[in-house]
Amino acid sequence: MPVLLGVRRLVDPVVEQHGFPVHGPYVETVLLPILGPSATWCLRRLGAWVTAMPMGVTVELVELAGDLGLGRGTGRHSPIGRTLNRLCRFGMATWLGRDLAVRTAVAPVAERQLGRLSPRIVAAHRSMVASLDRKSVV
Repeated sequence: MPVLLGVRRLVDPVVEQHGFPVHGPYVETVLLPILGPSATWCLRRLGAWVTAMPMGVTVELVELAGDLGLGRGTGRHSPIGRTLNRLCRFGMATWLGRDLAVRTAVAPVAERQLGRLSPRIVAAHRSMVASLDRKSVV
C-alpha cells in the first residue's frame, strides 16, 4: 500500500445518472450489510472527497486508517488494506496504477444479493429503487 494514496473519481455516467449517491441513505441502508461497516465508511469518505475535489485528492493512508478507526497499519493485510481491497472486490473502486478511483454513486444491488439481506432491508431497497424509477420517468 502506498503511503500517499491518490484518489480520484471513478467515472460511470450511467450509474451517476440513474444510481444512488454514496453519501445517501441507500448506501447506509442496503449496501452496508454487503460491504461491511469499514468499507461503507471508507466509500462514503473517499466519495465525498472526490465529489468536492473532482480533480482528485491525495490522502495519507495512515491518517485515513486512523480517521476510520482502523488503526495505523497500512500493509496489504492491515484493516485499511483489506477495506480498500473489499471496495475493489465489490466494484466500488478500482486501482488505476497507484491511484484509487472511487465511485460517487452506486447502482442498485443485484437480485442475487438481495437474498442475503433481511426482509426489512429488501423492502427498503425496493422502495428506494421504485422512487428512483419514478424520478427518471418524470
